[in-house]
Amino acid sequence: MAADATAKAPRDFTYITPRRRRVSEYEAVNLYGQPSIDGGWDIDPGMLRTPEGRPAWRVESTRLRHPDWFDFRDPSQLWQRTFTKLQAEQERSIERATEDAVAEGTFEDFDPVWLQEMARHYRVWSFVEWGLFRAVFSASRECLTDALSAAFTFEAFDRLRHAQDVVHYLLAIETAMPSFSDAGAKEVWLTDPVYQPLRELVERLMHVTDDWAEVAVVLNLVFDPIATETAVSRLIGRHAPLHGDGVTPAIVRTTERDRRRNRAWTEELVRMVTAAEVPSASANREIVSGWIESWTPAVVAATELLGAVHARFPQRSAEFSDLLKAVLSAQPDLHIDAEVGA
Repeated sequence: MAADATAKAPRDFTYITPRRRRVSEYEAVNLYGQPSIDGGWDIDPGMLRTPEGRPAWRVESTRLRHPDWFDFRDPSQLWQRTFTKLQAEQERSIERATEDAVAEGTFEDFDPVWLQEMARHYRVWSFVEWGLFRAVFSASRECLTDALSAAFTFEAFDRLRHAQDVVHYLLAIETAMPSFSDAGAKEVWLTDPVYQPLRELVERLMHVTDDWAEVAVVLNLVFDPIATETAVSRLIGRHAPLHGDGVTPAIVRTTERDRRRNRAWTEELVRMVTAAEVPSASANREIVSGWIESWTPAVVAATELLGAVHARFPQRSAEFSDLLKAVLSAQPDLHIDAEVGA
């Protein structure tokens, strides 16, 4: 949308209560595309019911309550064009790093054992991201405002991008080094005891957790800060340079940027539902804290098993127990964040 179009926004978008003085471009293009569950229909709501008679959106789709879900604003202020531009820039940086590595023969410098772990552990993480993509995508359908749906949808495509980047990167290595192969990684994901608790968590988020807000809180405030931070950022991103791999950290950093953005919008969601003026703030706070407290032990237990991956590295930046302790030391902050609106 051009800048002059937003300049007319106060007259054209009077149904939007802007967060600032004028309706932003983000608010103009994102808000009120999705009907409210409280009415305001121009057509018979029955037309939006499923064949079984279920309304298109249900207040019961989450245990959280808020008087107006359309109050939500994603701190990133992304909409389709800006999101696509952001991810195109990230993909171009990955493409350039990979092309340079192929041209310079950099993959030949990787430690052979490290290459095996790339084919095994890093490839396994593509299955994790794909499963989380499915969980987030389902949540995007059920949430109660279009601004939340946009945040969920962008996160779903983040996770699809992460999964595909792993596969595409390993294909580039395989092309440059025909002896390299990630065959068998899916079997590792399905049967290796190290990954089964993680797989159970991913499948719970995909198939069992039907509260869209719980998916966001668990994934962005518990799973990613503990499991993904350990498995990807600490094990892959930080250990890669010790094994002659200066390429993979560039890919990992793009996922870290996405995780920070997704954590920020989830924290904003928690802040909104626990704000002092919200009638259900106290109950909402208890629900969010309950989700964090009930999922954290299982996520920690699943992450502890990744010590077996760390033990296979020829070079280690720290003991795994110290590495995990550093990751978990951030956890008290999660509880503080959950009480932002207190």
